[in-house]
Amino acid sequence: MRYDGHFLYRYRHLNGQHRDWTKRIITDSVLHFANPTTFNDPFDCKVNYRPSFSIEKFKQQHADRIRRYKPNLNRNQLRAKVTQDMRVLAAMGNEEFLRQGKDSLQSDINKLGVLSLSGTYEDILMCSHYAEGHTGLCLKFEATKHTPFFGRALKVDYLPSYPDVSCTSTVAEKMDEFLLTKANNWNYEDEYRIIDHDHGAGDKDFPARLLAGVILGARMDPKDKEDVAKWVRNRTYQTELIEAHVVPGSFSLEFRPYDPHL
Repeated sequence: MRYDGHFLYRYRHLNGQHRDWTKRIITDSVLHFANPTTFNDPFDCKVNYRPSFSIEKFKQQHADRIRRYKPNLNRNQLRAKVTQDMRVLAAMGNEEFLRQGKDSLQSDINKLGVLSLSGTYEDILMCSHYAEGHTGLCLKFEATKHTPFFGRALKVDYLPSYPDVSCTSTVAEKMDEFLLTKANNWNYEDEYRIIDHDHGAGDKDFPARLLAGVILGARMDPKDKEDVAKWVRNRTYQTELIEAHVVPGSFSLEFRPYDPHL
């Protein structure tokens, strides 16, 4: 499902080489699409078919797929095509068929580029994990279903087990199922993903006007705040600069416009 809100967010920190990478996002409007093999969750983007495969079910699904993509075949031609394909499957064996299909699809997925974003900017765990203990920042991007670049974002589903993906779905459909499903444990991230099927991982330019705001972490060093503020001021497009503050006596944050004198 495509994102249909107003803004999406990306958490960043400034340690080591990440400082230059974060600066490039703000000053050069460049975001990095990661390779799925680099993700921190070992279950993420992994192909795992449920053990519900059956010959009869596959035969019916395969016939439906052939009808969809070869509508000009008559009944006898369709029957002959299905029979021929089923002989190939029988010779191969169910387990080998699934193994080859899984390995091929995993190889294709590993060549993609994925940009992870979040639907929230105020989650305490996200600030801790991805903004280096609230010392980093959160970038705010304009994102509606009509917005270029970020309008391509798709929602991640959180499930107790791997999705039940049909063996006869198209490669693109299978990819999206596995790329957009994560374990329930990660649901606090409210994640959305932009998937580059054509060019894979690497740096991608986004429209500079779509960086709507930069949110400074509640424990960010004052010198880092000054540097980020300078990067923002040098942008062609006006960008909101705000900072997070810990609310005394509460497990929450509040957000106010950045004031260098406070």
